[in-house]
Amino acid sequence: MATNNCIPVQFLETSSNAFYFGGAESDSFHSPTYNLQCKDNKFLLLNNDGQFQLQDLSAQEQYCRFNIHIYNDSSLEQMQGISVMLYTNRNGKKIMACCRDHNEIYPEAMDLPREIAEAAHKALFCLTKLSGEKYMFESIAYPNKFLGFEPVEGRPSLKKLVLRMKGPDGVDDSSEVNLNRCNE
Repeated sequence: MATNNCIPVQFLETSSNAFYFGGAESDSFHSPTYNLQCKDNKFLLLNNDGQFQLQDLSAQEQYCRFNIHIYNDSSLEQMQGISVMLYTNRNGKKIMACCRDHNEIYPEAMDLPREIAEAAHKALFCLTKLSGEKYMFESIAYPNKFLGFEPVEGRPSLKKLVLRMKGPDGVDDSSEVNLNRCNE
């Protein structure tokens, strides 16, 4: 069973090649905020249609903040990483990044659970530190699948948040994320 310690995180960068975050190893009683921005300088946001996408934003538009909610989880000790949920706030509600079949990530409004009793919650990820400031988010519900990005057909300036399968040579760099803390 998982219990929580909240660390809201604002994403700084995302792209088809990487996520950029910061401060994921903060004190579990602290709540840092982050923007998520990719290598090609696009920002992850929840659009008006309720879809996660990457988009160019001006300095004034870079208001979209994502949060990482950290859980202390003894049942996932075999995984090397931290149990987390990703969400943003919209109209006073928490909008979670959830996994489903066909490698889809979809937004769903829900309250953050204080405890996670089920072994494969659709919004739970394992945050793993790679080298330097790079991290990866593995789906707990879909093992060996990691958050990543793919281009939106017909809209080359946008990229969609998806699950990417771990291949024989490991996960490609489209599933790597840098955490960069935002100034509030």
